[in-house]
Amino acid sequence: MRMLRARLGNEQDAEDLVQELYLRLARSAEPEVREPAAYLYKMALNLARDHQRERHRSRARDRQWVDATQTELGGEPVVGETPADIAYSAKQKLARLMAALEDLSPQCRTIFTLHKVEGLSHAEISTRLGIGRSTVEKHMTTALKHLVKRLGRD
Repeated sequence: MRMLRARLGNEQDAEDLVQELYLRLARSAEPEVREPAAYLYKMALNLARDHQRERHRSRARDRQWVDATQTELGGEPVVGETPADIAYSAKQKLARLMAALEDLSPQCRTIFTLHKVEGLSHAEISTRLGIGRSTVEKHMTTALKHLVKRLGRD
């Protein structure tokens, strides 16, 4: 444990690797080890090296993602927040949609939600609710016509 803590510089990572070392030893099929202490230390060092490599790769991937998705201006990251007027408009549209959905029958609203929000197919909805596929299609048509009538095609 002390060796791993010194190598990794982190108590939690060292504890995790000691646990991993224990699991590997429990699964090990080595019939007889001449130098058990050396064998144990070698396994621990290999785990530490693998852990450090993975941490390095992870940090490199994170940095690449930040570089690819973030814009910098003068060395400082520019936050890509949605402008307040657009966010407010979106909230208003969502409120109108929710109000329009309340006008639908409970089954029609459920079918619409299962299809458009949860992404289920008509066949999956039919199976889940124990109704015919044509009933699902009729409810979807009703819901869409109602929403277009209430909200327009925007």
